[in-house]
Amino acid sequence: MRGTLSTLAVLGLAIIISGLTGCAAETDSPPDTSTPTAAPTAPPTEEPNEESVDDVLFTITANVRAADGRTIGISMTAHAPVESVDPDAFELRDKLIDVCGAGSGTQPITEQYLRENGSTLVKVSMTSTAPDLTFETPIDIIFGSPYYAQAAIGHGVTPAADGVPCFNGFSWAKSGTVLGIGDFENPDAAPDLGQWTTGRYGFFVRPSSGATIEACRVAITDLAMKSNITSVPGWDPSSAGDGISCKIGYAGE
Repeated sequence: MRGTLSTLAVLGLAIIISGLTGCAAETDSPPDTSTPTAAPTAPPTEEPNEESVDDVLFTITANVRAADGRTIGISMTAHAPVESVDPDAFELRDKLIDVCGAGSGTQPITEQYLRENGSTLVKVSMTSTAPDLTFETPIDIIFGSPYYAQAAIGHGVTPAADGVPCFNGFSWAKSGTVLGIGDFENPDAAPDLGQWTTGRYGFFVRPSSGATIEACRVAITDLAMKSNITSVPGWDPSSAGDGISCKIGYAGE
């Protein structure tokens, strides 16, 4: 009997040791030495975000340099025109009057003047990929007709040095956001929502500055194509950039 008990004790001890060994194997498994997979990152881009709005006519994008040599993406997005007497245009109208109403330009701009001259207003949004950087050279911005008023509101924006304020474009010295408002008029007081096609839009730098405007691209929407711009000279996106400018629009005179 004593021999049998001894044998059973040995077998029990063997089973216990085997169980402990199995637990140790599970607990002390070797560490995973495989290389972890990095989370995917979006590729860098120099282009600012383009607006995704139903009323967009076209977007102009380009690259310029900051004073410290960094590349800055800039963009201009034009929105469908609205009559100045339309309630949806009142905010734009008031901002235009704030900039051009106090005797600025060849004609002070008032609510009555805009109404009597069949005014339509085009909102132009400008932005950049990095805020508050000084451009290598000030960028001239154009958005509208040289015959009618324009207003630009934003940090680092001033009227162009030469010409008549509100009728000769604006200069943009620091990156950020800019609101542009272009006015189009009809002497017979009948608003014409197609007049925006006679405007000129975009960016340029003075040749004497030595600065460049690169990677010029123009994207025209289906909404804009409904205005038959293919029959208007100057609206060919393939000829928008020439190294010192990125612009598009009426070139008939």
